[in-house]
Amino acid sequence: MSTTVGRKRPLLILTTASIRTPRKRKRRPLGKRLRTKNGRAGSLRRKGARRGLWKKGVLRSRLSKLSKQSRLPKLGKSDPVIHQFIPTIPNLEDEKRLSFEDGYRHGRYEGGELILANLLPENTYLPDISVEDVITAGFEQFRHQLQSFIEPEAVCAELHKALEERRPMSLVRLGDGEMFALAHDKVVSTELVRRHGDFLAYAGLEIPDHNCREQLAEAVRKASFVGVPTFRSPNFHGLLLPVLRAHGLHMGDMRLTVSTVNYAIALQGHLYGLLRRRRVLTVGNAAVGLASMLRKRGITVTGTIAPVRGTTDIPRILDEVSRYEFDIALVAAGIPAVILAQQIAERYNKVAIDFGHLANKIADGVIAI
Repeated sequence: MSTTVGRKRPLLILTTASIRTPRKRKRRPLGKRLRTKNGRAGSLRRKGARRGLWKKGVLRSRLSKLSKQSRLPKLGKSDPVIHQFIPTIPNLEDEKRLSFEDGYRHGRYEGGELILANLLPENTYLPDISVEDVITAGFEQFRHQLQSFIEPEAVCAELHKALEERRPMSLVRLGDGEMFALAHDKVVSTELVRRHGDFLAYAGLEIPDHNCREQLAEAVRKASFVGVPTFRSPNFHGLLLPVLRAHGLHMGDMRLTVSTVNYAIALQGHLYGLLRRRRVLTVGNAAVGLASMLRKRGITVTGTIAPVRGTTDIPRILDEVSRYEFDIALVAAGIPAVILAQQIAERYNKVAIDFGHLANKIADGVIAI
């Protein structure tokens, strides 16, 4: 655009639109241009050839160096840097093994070595004498006080005799569930029982239930045979003596057998002979399946009562029992089975056995009659 001022020469006015500046080309990083095989890398090689770099081998070395820069440096296994970035995944089996080993060592110390250490006079020690040696020597002092349980064969023989003479006889058994039921708020608190006996609801007892506790103790007192645990753990034999003392029960007045006497009778082949030619009543949640397997063996089952809904269902079950004619009742109902077996024998002048999970094993075909 031009204008004339007087006679002076035309003035040329420049605008920004009329000024053409050289366009800057965006240079991509060399690493990006090297990503394609036939594109930019090739053009770079041609430029390098024009500059005389390709002949000298400089471009080749630059390309190789840049391609190596994108790779991670190789570190050896012994390099301490690599251990800062790779987390160590613990082996669960090793952790279980170490926890068991550590717990066993501490338990052995507190349950044996610590007791022995407290008995030693000050500034003395026992060379080459273990806790086992001390216990063995001390046990000999009490051997004369050992009492024998009635063998399962003898229990079965007396059950046979009671059936022949048509007189009542009850066999009840005490496991950890019955121990907790007898012990709660009598030997240990209900809170502690809840912590260790979370299965009690499944076994038919909602604690606290002091009425059931007293009924259970009375059933144990009146039962013909009482199976007790021999496993000397805190929740089995460890509770037995305190529970019996708390309820005024004396072991010398009871006919004791092992708590697994029902399994022993079955596995030794005595169960079929006990039930053959007898009228059998099955009671409990597995009563139907048990009855089916007994009938397959030719045993007469005159009735089944199922289910048993815990200790609160005991009165109903006892009333329903009166509807059937039977010689022997097999009761599998958790904790209520102890009360039911003793009450069935006493009320109806029958033989009744606390059958336990043996009913499930027979119904499922795990144990044959």
